[in-house]
Amino acid sequence: MSQIPNINNPAAGEQAFGANNTLNELQLDDFLHLMIAELQNQDPLNPLENDQLIAQIGQIREVGATEELTQTLSAVLLGQNIASATSLIGADVVALNDAGQRVSGNVRVVSIANGQPSLDLAVESAASAATEAGNIEAGSYTYDVVWESDSGELFGTEIPARTSALTNFQGAIQLNNLPETSVEKKIYRTNNTGEGERKLVGTIPNGQATSFVDRKANADRGETITADVQLVDFASRVTVQLHNVGEIRPSQNQ
Repeated sequence: MSQIPNINNPAAGEQAFGANNTLNELQLDDFLHLMIAELQNQDPLNPLENDQLIAQIGQIREVGATEELTQTLSAVLLGQNIASATSLIGADVVALNDAGQRVSGNVRVVSIANGQPSLDLAVESAASAATEAGNIEAGSYTYDVVWESDSGELFGTEIPARTSALTNFQGAIQLNNLPETSVEKKIYRTNNTGEGERKLVGTIPNGQATSFVDRKANADRGETITADVQLVDFASRVTVQLHNVGEIRPSQNQ
């Protein structure tokens, strides 16, 4: 009667499983090279999560990593994140700020805070559809946000608003990220052609307020602005974390 082979005693010329296992031949440097390659090729919008990195570091330390290696890996990760952040300078991005609010702006400066890259965005004034309904007709508008300096000069910034580009437009337009001033701001608007006289649609008594909702029909606008207004480009500074960037829009200058 034939005998069942003994699987616990390999035949001559054979070796037990694992003797030539490729994993057993890997050196510590091999794990380090794999980790660096992974970090260099990660998606900047979906970087390696901290818990995943910690798990990988833990696996590496199990095969002989030291505290110095952990510090080296942390430095490699920080360096890669800095490289990803600096590559965004000049690009327009959409991100969440520390308050969880959605902001969009142009990346101007990269800084390091608490061991993590932060992006300084120049966020410009812009129009969006207000959540409530109003009497504004569809069309293209131009707003002038005007305030008076201590010397009596009028300064202002222009904000275009095309209703066809506003999501869920219901006849009301909200102006966002307006300049903070020490005096009241007056809001003027053209008709729905985007041209013609700019007439008053509202006043913001608190100069620190940075948003305004316009619901007025063309016929309900007030006085026409007649004084000369010195227009200025305005963009406030907002800081966001790299891992909170959700969308990248290449710079128009590239």
